Amino acid sequence: MTRRTLINSLLVLIAFGWLLLFAYPGIWAPFSSDDLMNLNGHLSRPFGSLLLDNLRYWSTAYRPLGGIFYVTLYRWFGFNPLPFRVACFGLLALNLGFLWRFALLLSRSREAAFLTLLLASYHAWFVDLFYNTGTVYDLLCYAFYLGAFNVYVCVRSSESILKWRHLAIIIFLYICALDAKEMAVTLPVTLAVYEVIWHGKALWKSGPTWPWREGNGVLATALLSLPYAIGKTSGTGSLVEVPAYQMTISGGRYLDTFHLYLNPLLYQEHIFRDSNTVQLVIVMLAIALLLRNRPMLFAWCFLLISLLPVAFIAHYAAFFLYLPMAGWALYAAMLLVTIRRFLIKLVDRIVKPSDSGARWLQAGSVVLFPILVALFLAPQHRRESIKTLAHFETMQPPSREVAAQLIALRPTMPRGAHILFIGDPYPQNEYFLLFLTRALYHDIGITVDKLPANQNPQPQTARYDAVFRYQNGQLNNIG
Repeated sequence: MTRRTLINSLLVLIAFGWLLLFAYPGIWAPFSSDDLMNLNGHLSRPFGSLLLDNLRYWSTAYRPLGGIFYVTLYRWFGFNPLPFRVACFGLLALNLGFLWRFALLLSRSREAAFLTLLLASYHAWFVDLFYNTGTVYDLLCYAFYLGAFNVYVCVRSSESILKWRHLAIIIFLYICALDAKEMAVTLPVTLAVYEVIWHGKALWKSGPTWPWREGNGVLATALLSLPYAIGKTSGTGSLVEVPAYQMTISGGRYLDTFHLYLNPLLYQEHIFRDSNTVQLVIVMLAIALLLRNRPMLFAWCFLLISLLPVAFIAHYAAFFLYLPMAGWALYAAMLLVTIRRFLIKLVDRIVKPSDSGARWLQAGSVVLFPILVALFLAPQHRRESIKTLAHFETMQPPSREVAAQLIALRPTMPRGAHILFIGDPYPQNEYFLLFLTRALYHDIGITVDKLPANQNPQPQTARYDAVFRYQNGQLNNIG
């Protein structure tokens, strides 16, 4: 291992340690309502069909790469959330490595890359990423999206044209990203933006031949996106049939969504509205152009473009900003580096240190600046994480407690058992008890009926294989 690789790895580990400082309790989080729903959905289909769905990436199958994740870990470890959580934190660490490479390739600055990691590694409003395995689709999409982008930029940064082996790798990674989540569909656009910003002259000179030569990666991913977009938005079972995912495409809707996400992103409440959001975006663009800073300009485009798949739907979740956060963090990191360099030049003019003193001042500021940023962010993260975790926990069912009580009772169930629950520990989720019991017993054929806690079940109990009463937080087997 070279010295450079060792330093790079150490910086990524420091960023992961920063994430763990705030998010480590998520390793022991129980299964969420999303997990129970996802397990039930993916387990209801043969494993071979899941594999086939990943090849037919344009089908309406629900995020089949996540299905492979769920089913594989469930078969290996059963109804135990810890391996799922460890795997998710492993993906979080891996994604920091991809983000490091992303920022380093674009900025050519180790300082900017580390600041990008520091800013993006933890955000209190991304609480689902740290406590809910149901966000594994986002984690997988992020990994394959940035993986494909990094391969592309690594080749193109040397002015090389992508060869067939490069295209094959990028196509494979892009399809995996699409199989993970719909957020990946913007990759061809971000690749095209990269080409315009870094290789605009080649694009101009090549003219009509550009898509077949320098732009062959953009063309390949764009062609792959067409059947995906058509397949995912048409046919039985498409996401657009779900009310929360139905789209309203307009500039006003995009702007509303943008400032809706902008407030929690900057730990603000109702500060940003349409007017000052537009002003902020224009100022950010003006700064990037004024500084002639290509990484900042790309980051500005990236944060706007990568939001598009969720910008026109009614469903809202702060962790949807996980991928766009790479653009926000890179932009902020480049701005912070610019400010630090300006301050050092200012001090040099005022103090006029010796050559050795100037070198020490430069090196010291590079080390001190991330520490100051961390000291500023830490109390903000702590304050917001208390709020977001409390809100998250109120929305989650007592899956661990009810599962533990079921296991303690140890009722033997026939395959395809018919079960009655009297009293519901989580009435907000109609299918909680059904999904939980199926996952716990490894039996997708189980059916569950429910009765209110105050209703007499005696006339009906004979036709059930088991009857449970949930009352005052306690589950009892009564038949």
